[in-house]
Amino acid sequence: METVWKNLKGFLYALILFVLLTLLISVLVKFTAAPEGWSFYYMIGVLCISCLFLGLYMGNYIKKKGFLYGALHSIIFLLLLSAFYMLAFNTGIEMDISLMKYIIPILFGSVGGMIGVNLRN
Repeated sequence: METVWKNLKGFLYALILFVLLTLLISVLVKFTAAPEGWSFYYMIGVLCISCLFLGLYMGNYIKKKGFLYGALHSIIFLLLLSAFYMLAFNTGIEMDISLMKYIIPILFGSVGGMIGVNLRN
């Protein structure tokens, strides 16, 4: 049962980080000269940071196979965010080559998992 709570806690921390970074990016775009056309790249960056943190947190907890567990938790996190997006905006996700953009956050989650496994307590 402890593992389930630890997983849920990791997803909750990653979600909170994602929301806070998204709000920060929106404030920066609104009040600075940052181009709004780059918002897609800003969001991929926010996803990368959130997946990196999630992989680091879960790798530090599980202490083995950080690359695999970081990628797996990042995929689950991206699927959860996609489900929230589809429910909130009543749209679907098209299954085509545009899904390749999620490879980068998954790789960041894998790297976070590798770093988390090698962290000392």
